[in-house]
Amino acid sequence: MHRKIIVTSALLLQWALPLAAQTPEPAGAKTVFTSKDAIWFGAFAAGAAALSTLDPHITHWFQDSVRQYNKSMSRLASSFTKVHETTLTLAGLATYGIGRLSHSETVADIGWHATESIFAASVSSQIIRGPLGRSRPQVTHFDDQYDFKPFAGFGNFDYRAFPSIHAASAFAAATAVVLETNHRKPQANWIVAPVAYGIALLPSYSRLYLGQHWASDILMGGFMGTFAGMKVVNYSHDHADNPIDRFFLGRNRGLSMSGNAGGFSLSWAATF
Repeated sequence: MHRKIIVTSALLLQWALPLAAQTPEPAGAKTVFTSKDAIWFGAFAAGAAALSTLDPHITHWFQDSVRQYNKSMSRLASSFTKVHETTLTLAGLATYGIGRLSHSETVADIGWHATESIFAASVSSQIIRGPLGRSRPQVTHFDDQYDFKPFAGFGNFDYRAFPSIHAASAFAAATAVVLETNHRKPQANWIVAPVAYGIALLPSYSRLYLGQHWASDILMGGFMGTFAGMKVVNYSHDHADNPIDRFFLGRNRGLSMSGNAGGFSLSWAATF
């Protein structure tokens, strides 16, 4: 594919992989967030601001008729724009359910933590999008990346561009899978990580191609997702007895599932 897509993909992978592979917080740490998190957030916010100077140039490249009439590019974009927070959340819950019904702790653990990561990334991104009110590229005919209407994002889809929730949810899922692999079989991550993040890039590509997001929206969304996945998985494994995991993943207490040919049942048990 064209050099610009390759460069963009490489840059996203360059920052996503080291961030996702960060050393977990020391076991027993009581807080989810640390002072370093503010530095990470500030660094990527500054990076998104810097990238925004190139937003129209990148968007016009995708909107060029040569690429818009390219059937392969169009089909790819149309397919992966359907991969968003709702579909990924349902996939995560389905994986979790399969794990519980089959009594596979690994599958249930991965499915649940991926779901948590997607939810955290989506909600935190929405909290930013509503007040910021950045317009989507189509609103200004792909020419004004600095068109903002504060708080318009709460009621108007056209003003919910920054950050991209497609990117946030996809990178949250990818990061959860990568870190869960790292907890269990780190030697497999040389295969799992490139595949997971490569797939995560495709919904972002679709949003750029369809003119729904600026490149800087994608960059910040990718960071939000990676950050959410890192926090959820690392904290959960450092605090295995946390209330949420205890309820949804507890072996002898919390939510339980069982199934047979006639259906399945849910039950809940607690210890006092």
